[in-house]
Amino acid sequence: MRKYLLIKIFLWFWGTIAATLFVLMSISLLQPDILETRRISPAMMKNLHHLKRSIERRVQSRPEQALGTLLPGRHRNHGPKIYLRHSDEQLNILSHATLREWDLSLLNFTTSAQPQVVDTERYRAYGPLDIQLHGETYQLFQLMDHRDPHILTKIRMLPNWAKLTVLVLASFAFSLWFARGLLKPVRQLQQAAASLALGKLDARAGINVSRQDELGQLGKDFDQMANRLQAHVIQQKRLLADISHELRSPLTRLQMANGIASDKAPAPLLPYLQRVEKEAHLLEHMLSDILQLSRLESQQLVITPHPISLAELLEPILDDARFEGQQLGKQVDWQTIPDMTLTVDAALLNRAFENILRNAIKYANKQVSLSILCNDEQLTVTISDDGPGVSEAMLEKLCIPFFRASQARTPEGTSEPGGFGLGLAIAQHAVKVHHGHIQFSNHSGLRVTVTLPISNHVL
Repeated sequence: MRKYLLIKIFLWFWGTIAATLFVLMSISLLQPDILETRRISPAMMKNLHHLKRSIERRVQSRPEQALGTLLPGRHRNHGPKIYLRHSDEQLNILSHATLREWDLSLLNFTTSAQPQVVDTERYRAYGPLDIQLHGETYQLFQLMDHRDPHILTKIRMLPNWAKLTVLVLASFAFSLWFARGLLKPVRQLQQAAASLALGKLDARAGINVSRQDELGQLGKDFDQMANRLQAHVIQQKRLLADISHELRSPLTRLQMANGIASDKAPAPLLPYLQRVEKEAHLLEHMLSDILQLSRLESQQLVITPHPISLAELLEPILDDARFEGQQLGKQVDWQTIPDMTLTVDAALLNRAFENILRNAIKYANKQVSLSILCNDEQLTVTISDDGPGVSEAMLEKLCIPFFRASQARTPEGTSEPGGFGLGLAIAQHAVKVHHGHIQFSNHSGLRVTVTLPISNHVL
């Protein structure tokens, strides 16, 4: 298998270095002619004095010969080149004609300076050293070609702060560019995985199909997995809904047959037939919940919103909850309901609040409370019980169909069933279709907070 990602990382690494060097070279070419100076070494100073004495001896031995012909090394293209500078530029003497191509005016600042090393882009100069020839005073320089390429010399002669700034900024910019190209598909995969974990089965990584490296293949595999998962869940929900629908007909016939049998059965059999009737009603209720949840999840349930006051929506539910709580020795309290009108599907939202309240009554020890808070943006209804609560790890799973948090949420000493785990799931979807959300938290028991946006539902 080809290591596409390995090759990309390798190329990006060296590409960043190459791009940084290119920027550094480009910046250096924009610089004007620059030079740097430093102290001359004792050995080079000794060599410069030796050169001075050599020129003086040649001139003394051949006083009639022109100075330009007496300079050592003038017949060699390589090696030191000599420049005798005079206060009158017309009397300057060069040992090689190629020196005319160099900008020797860069050395003018050394007229009264001590001998030093002067580096320019084209050459390196050692000097000046005063010398008397034919009654004239000259300043002696020994020049050498730079052996490094011209562009490398310009880079080397840039100020240290400029080189450091270019290296940091250029490497940062190109590294960021390359890193984003590498991390973009990783971020897409992370976001798609997070969305899928939240139940958004249509979430996909969406990585460019033309990407052929390991990350591109991983994105394709992830999307294929998400497609199969979505198809499996949809098929499972459809199967559950179909089964529930098909069971209603034989269940109805069973209830009818049980009713006829109860009319004709002897007294000893009546308790058993009554038990059958009770279980049949529970089964019918469960099938009804499954069908409604299935329609909500598949968005096939027709929503019919109409104006209704908040008091008209909640008061019947609260009255029933108070009555039910009294039968179980529990108290249900609520605050004054604000005077406001909502545009909602009253039956669906009524079912949501009823499920939450009945769940709170079932698991409360003695107290259930309901509070309402509204502002210009949203309506918040909070329902709390003083029961044992739910572990933090289980809070996010309370709305999963058929999920039971723990035995701690089942009333002790009662034969009442704990439910089918559908009530909160239906409540969540009912609130969701009204553009709201449900949040669960522990606060001396379980607290359920229902939030509805007022802008969508208040007239």
